[in-house]
Amino acid sequence: MDLIRATADAILIGGGTLRASDYPLRVRSPMLQQRRLARGMTQQPLNILLSASLKVPGRGRFFSAPDVPRLVVTTRLAAKHRRERLAPSAEVLAWGGRRIALSRLMKELHERGIRTLLLEGGGNTNFEFFKQGLVDEIYLTLCPVVIGGKASPTPVDGKGFSPKEFLRYLPVRFDRVGEEFFFRYRRS
Repeated sequence: MDLIRATADAILIGGGTLRASDYPLRVRSPMLQQRRLARGMTQQPLNILLSASLKVPGRGRFFSAPDVPRLVVTTRLAAKHRRERLAPSAEVLAWGGRRIALSRLMKELHERGIRTLLLEGGGNTNFEFFKQGLVDEIYLTLCPVVIGGKASPTPVDGKGFSPKEFLRYLPVRFDRVGEEFFFRYRRS
């Protein structure tokens, strides 16, 4: 994961993922951080939180990790006090409408020089990006851990796709590290 994160200009999660597991989206390896700097990138990727309501923890590891630039994208419907609470630790963009327009977000990120965006979930956020045709590659990790249960996290939630809407991706690479298998797919 560190290698994948090291190639990204930005990493995006949704509010549900932040509520479920409050962690900074960091490149941990000092060597990979130095490689980023040598390539003219920031030491850490921009961390982006996508949340229409901003009903997220304002304190914690995501918002307190040092040297991590943060951008919060929300709507003007999110309570003003929630937006203000996050302003000291992140740039907050509040757009009109009930939902965050992903096409507008992608345009905004492109204007900021973001060319590689890594989605780390959750399932509903991922679904919206898939639904709008915004996912070029998929990285899947298979590890020997079984979570189980109806509420278990999945890579893509949302309403799902009908068989004629199934998205097709082609295998690009496969690696094994210890007990874990890493798969990479590119949109066909």
